[in-house]
Amino acid sequence: MLFLRKSIFTLILIAFSLTACGKVSATQVPATTPEVIINTPQTIADLTTPTSLMDSEILGTDAPPANDYADCGAGGLIDVGYYFKDNNGDISPTQLVRFQKTSDEVRDYVAVITCLKNDEGWISDPDEVENGYENEIIFFDKNGRAHAYRIIIGGHYVAPYDPTHKDITGSTNGIDNLFYNVQEWIDVSRNQFVSNGSRQIGVDIYLDDTQGDLSKVLTQVYSFREINLQIAEALKTGEGYPDQVPEGFFLFATDSWLIQVE
Repeated sequence: MLFLRKSIFTLILIAFSLTACGKVSATQVPATTPEVIINTPQTIADLTTPTSLMDSEILGTDAPPANDYADCGAGGLIDVGYYFKDNNGDISPTQLVRFQKTSDEVRDYVAVITCLKNDEGWISDPDEVENGYENEIIFFDKNGRAHAYRIIIGGHYVAPYDPTHKDITGSTNGIDNLFYNVQEWIDVSRNQFVSNGSRQIGVDIYLDDTQGDLSKVLTQVYSFREINLQIAEALKTGEGYPDQVPEGFFLFATDSWLIQVE
């Protein structure tokens, strides 16, 4: 009888212990929940990192422009009726018009349409050309790349100078030639360049002279004969523009005409 009571008491203790263990286990299950919550923001942070890297990689892979034609101005090119195309199939701003001689067969010229670098030119150094219009002219090669050189247009270049003769022979429409004081031409050309958004211009550039000592100006230009002829050849082929020129080099044009929007 005593043994039976002890057995019953033992069974009760075991049952009580099992019940208590069940309660402890039940309280341990929710303890894993914060671990899931903590991991969630880490996943979001990891997703944003590659996105930033991708953005920077995309920004860093911008291709360079196919050509330098924006050097002519922000307004786009005016159609001049000539159609020399570069290697990318784009119409070039540099268009060879013709080679020509003066009526006395003394001077060789090339007529070309291209662009100037600056909206506003300036008066040339009188030690080079008195009252000439100076700027930088840009020729574009067959790959669309720009080559810029000093240019002086007009001024008093044949002695003896006629004081009644104005400085510049120019045209604002490519048809009617007029005569301007150099400051007048600076103003007229600047206004048209700004209005058009393009600095396209036509020029008759002196190349060679069988009597290169007719004046101080022509003597200077004649001293650059080889460079002049190299540029003339590059105008034909679209390649071979000189990257370096002698100190004091400038191209010389007797007259010019502005390209006007029709």
